[in-house]
Amino acid sequence: MASGDSNTPRVTFLAPEIQDKETTSKKLGKLTVKYNRKELQRRIKLEEWIDSQIQELYQNQDGLRDEAAEPEIDIDDLLDHSAAEQKATLQDILEECTRPIEEFTTELLDRLQGLRKIEALQRK
Repeated sequence: MASGDSNTPRVTFLAPEIQDKETTSKKLGKLTVKYNRKELQRRIKLEEWIDSQIQELYQNQDGLRDEAAEPEIDIDDLLDHSAAEQKATLQDILEECTRPIEEFTTELLDRLQGLRKIEALQRK
């Protein structure tokens, strides 16, 4: 190494630390501890059911879905209202649907019974 090279600035690249992966897994682990797992699983199943039903409702005669027309249903927002307000809200959300929605809304309202808002799922 030449004597003039010692004053030259150097850049050193380090490999990413393994701690990033460990930190991520620890954060995910806290999620399952923070919330009641059984209630959270029930909520996930309901959300999956809603998604599949919405896809069926918004499928056209050709079997194609119009994803842009598919509405979003916020479970927590529905839980803030009484049963009559929930039904009215669902009818407003699904007003552009060309298929009958009565069976879906009735089933969804039944499934919402006993479900709690996400913030209420936290363990104390």
